[in-house]
Amino acid sequence: MRKTERNGLPAPRWRHTAALIGILAAAAACTDAGGGSDEASDKAEGDAVDAAGLLEMVNENIRLTKELDAAEDRVIADCLEEQGFTVHDQRELGQHEPIVLLSLVDYYPTRDFLPEADIAAEWGFGWWAETEEMFDSQETQDYYEATFPDSFTDDAPEFDNSAFESLPDDERRAWSVAYQGEEATAGLEGTWTPEDGTESSEDGSLDFGDGATPSGPKPGGCQLEMIEALYGEPRQVEIDIDGGYLDWQWRPAEPSVDFAAIEAAYAERTAGSQGGFLDCIGEAGYPGWEFDDSGRLAMLDYSAMLYTGEPFDPGFTPEGGTSADTNPPVPDLPRDVPADFEGKRAYEVDMAVAFAACGDETGYRSAADSTYDAIVAEQYTAIETDTFAWQEEIRGYTAKAQELIAG
Repeated sequence: MRKTERNGLPAPRWRHTAALIGILAAAAACTDAGGGSDEASDKAEGDAVDAAGLLEMVNENIRLTKELDAAEDRVIADCLEEQGFTVHDQRELGQHEPIVLLSLVDYYPTRDFLPEADIAAEWGFGWWAETEEMFDSQETQDYYEATFPDSFTDDAPEFDNSAFESLPDDERRAWSVAYQGEEATAGLEGTWTPEDGTESSEDGSLDFGDGATPSGPKPGGCQLEMIEALYGEPRQVEIDIDGGYLDWQWRPAEPSVDFAAIEAAYAERTAGSQGGFLDCIGEAGYPGWEFDDSGRLAMLDYSAMLYTGEPFDPGFTPEGGTSADTNPPVPDLPRDVPADFEGKRAYEVDMAVAFAACGDETGYRSAADSTYDAIVAEQYTAIETDTFAWQEEIRGYTAKAQELIAG
């Protein structure tokens, strides 16, 4: 399997990573089983209303963010135009169309190992699509379009940046410096390093003069003028990337759910329903599987062994060591597994069909997915009050920006 990128994420991990990043809330909470009583009906109706409210809340966050983006950019554009810059880089200014989410959970933890029955019969798990032989094929593109119609796209935002791109290099660089300052421009050019910056955060609490906690370049130019006019001085916030990093922020942070808590609760609540599924796939000819600590079947090693004969290479951590693998070992491949590509793919499809059937027949798929719905709904419900307060803050900053634009 080739370690390459699709939508910026390394294959074949990109699907799981996208799931973790893309989770926003729940489509519906679990309802009481059986009965059909008025009480059960009332509960189901209430859950649907709650889920719709969470979806509306998240979409409002997106809309308000894009509205503030547009107002900030107009303030910046006015600043640039006062300096004689009338043609702007549309990659930085001018993209403010909000997306609208139609569903709050678009990727369940079961998705990588429990394809829908019709998908399994035609495409298997999709492992074949990540191989050297098939990665760039039309069939692979057809597979992604069929299985990830809403959450996967290679389409970039459409905008006309030809006027800016046609400017000479020195004029485009001058625009960049006026827009965001010399440090940020040099950072984009790869000629600025964290050591060029200051030696500690604004309040001195995070010292990175020794390079232990590097920082991105401080905003400058018209961007900094906008920040100071709307928010005051930008601040440095430590984020957990590559062992620690200081990033510059100025807006109030949007409340976020605890994704680690979601994962932990999901693994705990689905543990009791795993046994029936594992027994079923074992009887179908695929024994020896175990769920990992996240409540998933970690199939990367198995798929890599099938197509390459080698376990999946997780790469290296920022510290230089190999990534620790805490998953239970995957079962060995059958001794009679086919040696040719088409035979391997046929084996994959048969396996996926068996897994999909067991997921449906044992009720594991529906139980796991509804559990995930409920957990994510709980997490987003817990931050509703903070989110509504954040929305009011954002509306206030948008109004302030509009006053600056009006002069």
